[in-house]
Amino acid sequence: MYAGQTVSYKTILDKVIRDFGFNYDIHEEEGVEWLAEFMAHTNVGVTMEAKIAYMEVCDGRADLPFDLYKIGTVANVEGVETIEEAECGKGRMLPMRWATDYFHKKYHIDNRDYTTESRETYTVGQGYIFTTFGKGILAMAYSAIPTDDCGYPTIPGEQQWLEAGAHYIAHKIAKKLWIRNELQGDKFQVIERDRDWYFAQAVNHAKQWNGVDEAETVKNSVLRTIPAIQDHASFFANMQLPEQRKFRPKAGTGLISTIDMTQVMNNPTIGGSTTT
Repeated sequence: MYAGQTVSYKTILDKVIRDFGFNYDIHEEEGVEWLAEFMAHTNVGVTMEAKIAYMEVCDGRADLPFDLYKIGTVANVEGVETIEEAECGKGRMLPMRWATDYFHKKYHIDNRDYTTESRETYTVGQGYIFTTFGKGILAMAYSAIPTDDCGYPTIPGEQQWLEAGAHYIAHKIAKKLWIRNELQGDKFQVIERDRDWYFAQAVNHAKQWNGVDEAETVKNSVLRTIPAIQDHASFFANMQLPEQRKFRPKAGTGLISTIDMTQVMNNPTIGGSTTT
């Protein structure tokens, strides 16, 4: 599991110097690049930082966030004129969908009616997000590589991640030294083996649930007799709540009542069922 604590890239570089003692001067720029590569290679969403960015659309496009790793969902914010108004909670957020039509980028250029039933959609490319409307405000919930106050990447503070990050950078350095015949092949293989071991350990550690609270949320979101097929309209809010079901009462007990499934499981006599 990931507790949310992160450490600076400098902590990792100091650990590499302290643990491996390479005859190699690590430049700060390459250390930062290697650490960013390491975080991207993990491909574990829970280690990324959840952010919300508000963007102003002009001529049907807006700049993507500089620290974007993966888009979660995008909304069109109606009823606002500026980003400041959107950040202050004004307006109404409407969910957008990924575009499937070929004329997506042409909607905002002229007044032709390409489709009378189309709803707002978007695509991304070349560092921009392209929308079907020419002007407006977007809200994007996305996963970002965690950074410190100076914009440098950080990694989770658990020991598994410290070891994995240090061994990833050590492997980069060892490969350079091995290519230049400054490091023996068997030593390089040991570093490569340990890198694979700690990398897998860190990723598996991050995939664990964050306690019973997350496990309860996952259970409630999938344990449903009626599939929830319209959750995109509410940005998948309240999926952590248990399903509410209506049971036929016993004869003479009144109208149908709404019963919480957790109460039924704890008390089998609720809802007209009994145990023998």
